[in-house]
Amino acid sequence: MTKTAAPVLRLRLQAAAALLLTAALLVAALVSFATARADLHRLAAVSEPRATAAADLYRTLADLDAQHADSLVVGYASTPAAPGQSPTLVDDGVLAALTAQADRRQVGHDLAALAAAGGQGQADVQALLDSLGTYDGLSGTEEYSATSQQDPVVGRPPDLALDFYDQAEGLLQQSLLPHVRTLLTSADQQVGADRGAAVGNARRGALLLGAVGVLALLLLVWWQLDLSRRHRRMLNPALLLATAAVLSVVVAGGSALLGAASAMDGAVRQGYAPGATVAQAQVAAADAEASQSRWLVDTAYRPSLASGFGTLAQQLHTLTAGDAGSPGVTRTEAAYLASDRTLRSLADAGRLDQAAVQLTGVTRGQVAFAYYDFSLNLQNLADLRAARFDSGVDDASGDLDGWTAIPAVLLGAGLLLVVAGVRPRLAEFA
Repeated sequence: MTKTAAPVLRLRLQAAAALLLTAALLVAALVSFATARADLHRLAAVSEPRATAAADLYRTLADLDAQHADSLVVGYASTPAAPGQSPTLVDDGVLAALTAQADRRQVGHDLAALAAAGGQGQADVQALLDSLGTYDGLSGTEEYSATSQQDPVVGRPPDLALDFYDQAEGLLQQSLLPHVRTLLTSADQQVGADRGAAVGNARRGALLLGAVGVLALLLLVWWQLDLSRRHRRMLNPALLLATAAVLSVVVAGGSALLGAASAMDGAVRQGYAPGATVAQAQVAAADAEASQSRWLVDTAYRPSLASGFGTLAQQLHTLTAGDAGSPGVTRTEAAYLASDRTLRSLADAGRLDQAAVQLTGVTRGQVAFAYYDFSLNLQNLADLRAARFDSGVDDASGDLDGWTAIPAVLLGAGLLLVVAGVRPRLAEFA
């Protein structure tokens, strides 16, 4: 080997190692950020919307059952009208019918969203579609039977209406809601799994960037010192710029990945998970409303229905306690339960007309108003949790924005700078 061959070989090996590590860092950055973006898309555009649609479907079906139960209460006052006067209409069922129609439209929207989301549970979606037509037929017959009789007495629906309501509710409880629960459980688990994968992959990407970047930085710094000692140069400007490019990608890229991981984790923990608890409270509230109507008209089952309402009230209190609720939810929940106590005291005293007004009235202190106020506050809380999820997703997206071009530009320039830095030294031996 000639006198100049060894230094030239050394320079070429140093340059090759620097190029290899810089290229490896570029690949690591591109792969890590591509994986993070894919994980974020799967969480925000597939898993969470599917879980939200399943939760809303469960709540809407429960509320639909409550509206059909309310239609059992329609009718005129039980007290005979004075001679020459028309009977007093206590409840015409219009509000329950309109709300049921809105609920039914929402059920269709939720099923369409679940079908479009794909994934697991498509068999349950199909089963829901198959059962929903039967449920609509039963509940429609119940409503027609309850509202079409001549001068119906409030709170005393015909036996046929009660029979069809029992069949519709049985189908709801034994077929529709179990399928929705299966969908919801699967979707909720998928959100948790996707959160774990997204956070884990982003953190591993940051670790990979750090490991490869540290190796590249150590090599570039050592090479700079070696050039200074062997070639009596203070600094190699091109290598200095290449080192700065690598350092920028390592520090900024690692920070972006860790920031995205934290934002995605917070979106699920502080947005989606509390929102799922609120959705459970909304379902319990709708079940409680249905229980009240059924309790009023079905005197034979009042003890068991009253016990069921008590269980639902305790469940509501548990779901909305502490940080899971809000001052508005706590206040309106108390007002709703107070209106229920008034309803039961009126019915127990045999004042059926007044009890029916208390159940369906829309002035403050009456059950329908109190339930609406309570459900509105629950929905506001659910919207707040959803906004927190969206905010976390936006933060994660902001952290990842630009990280296809940034490493490509900086490290591509770094590769060129390595070549530019070594060429003058090789030229000295030409």
